[in-house]
Amino acid sequence: MIKSIALDLDGTLLNSKKEITDKNMFILRELYKKGIEIFVVTGRSYSATKKIIEKLSLPIIVICYNGAKVIDTKNDNILLEEPLSEEIVKILIKISRKNCVHLNLYQDESWFVENKNNWQTEYYKKNIGIDAIEKNFDSFINFFMTKALFIDERYRLEEIEKEVEDKLGDIVHMTYSQERYLEVLNKKINKGKSLEKILQLKGLSLDTCVAFGDANNDKEMIEMVGCGVAMENGEEDLKKIATYITNSND
Repeated sequence: MIKSIALDLDGTLLNSKKEITDKNMFILRELYKKGIEIFVVTGRSYSATKKIIEKLSLPIIVICYNGAKVIDTKNDNILLEEPLSEEIVKILIKISRKNCVHLNLYQDESWFVENKNNWQTEYYKKNIGIDAIEKNFDSFINFFMTKALFIDERYRLEEIEKEVEDKLGDIVHMTYSQERYLEVLNKKINKGKSLEKILQLKGLSLDTCVAFGDANNDKEMIEMVGCGVAMENGEEDLKKIATYITNSND
């Protein structure tokens, strides 16, 4: 019996126009009325998610930053947060500068970059709908970050991935949330682990949860739940491990 539903946003619940369709909003509200818990599980920050959730008009829990921060939208209470350490963030900054690869940093619901005038910042801004704060990363008072995100062409990100692996080994979790996004997170978390913790908090189990996703960062969540559903527009590796493949996000 299904007792909860976990939904990724970009490429899944959101269509190509970055909108939730009226049909999907109606279905989710009807499920909520029947006692089904609805969770949004996204790589986005809470600030880039909140307006979307407000359209649903449901008091749901949002798992943001690929699991690094979990917020109850009824009162904006933080239920879980596992940031990157200062030592790790300083190493990521050095790697970014050495390789001239763009890096996003996230702290206190703000998105920081060292250069706003590049295609990477514009590309991300267009996808997410919020604006960056330009800042010399050396000027942070503290370097604890909710997550870090490298943005570039995939072949360049694969080079960065190897260097991060060499320098930080297994003390971080890396995942591709989109073709040009390489996410770096606290090793303790991913979408699946954080979803499991929140389900336990709600007295629910993974076995009675259905999760929908499209990208590599949805892998753990899709594997862990009772029923994992991959989008038709999703990555082929995700489709291979899913219980079902549904239609595209459009």
